[in-house]
Amino acid sequence: MNFLNSFALCFALLLVGMEGGIAQSIAGVEETGIVYRKTRSMGVYIHSRGTGLSFRRGVNETGFRSAQFDFSLQTMRHPKEIRSVNPFSDNAVGYIYGKRNSILMLRTGWGKQFILHPEGDKGGVETGFCFYGGATWALVKPVYLNVYYFDNNFGVRERTERYNPQLHYPDNISGRAPFLVGIGESRFSAGLYANAGMQFEFGKKQQNLRLLETGIAADFMARPIEIMANNPAERLFVTLYIRLMYGKLWNRNE
Repeated sequence: MNFLNSFALCFALLLVGMEGGIAQSIAGVEETGIVYRKTRSMGVYIHSRGTGLSFRRGVNETGFRSAQFDFSLQTMRHPKEIRSVNPFSDNAVGYIYGKRNSILMLRTGWGKQFILHPEGDKGGVETGFCFYGGATWALVKPVYLNVYYFDNNFGVRERTERYNPQLHYPDNISGRAPFLVGIGESRFSAGLYANAGMQFEFGKKQQNLRLLETGIAADFMARPIEIMANNPAERLFVTLYIRLMYGKLWNRNE
């Protein structure tokens, strides 16, 4: 846990330094128009190892800076995952040969967004920068497969079993079992996350948000997680992402 504490401290210092630098860069800029205090947005994103859903809610501290609570749910795949299909099986879903665990990550955190270049009175694309950090909660679920077995009395039969690289091979795997099979054997792993990105807001109305965000994210888990057999378990997951968010701004209580 000493490494986790050091990671958290370094990230906190990084946030303070970045906020100070960006605040200085926009100092003296005149804020014009209506400043809507509250913001809410949701959207989807793809990253270099999966997909995700996002929800954010916060408050505009000034016309150029907002503080946001950040929630996202995402999948996390291994780079070596390749979908296979047994040509002798009627299971069209297929399976990932060698995959031992599926990972679903929930991020809960906080961050800030800064406007670097307002869109202006004549419209245009508003550009900004954001950074977020907080806790990652990973659900690690074992993979179950449908497997063929030869029975002297009944011929070929199919059984559902947890994937075992010593027993299961492409010639006896029928396909992947339903996702909920084995959910009771899942375990949780906690960690920290941080992400930073550039934002491009192209909403035509000041009260509406239409935002494209792209950047880099990192999840550091307290315990290593094994995804693929015969590959090292991972503690650090670094990904590139593109996020599309839709939302609104308002002043009245809701």
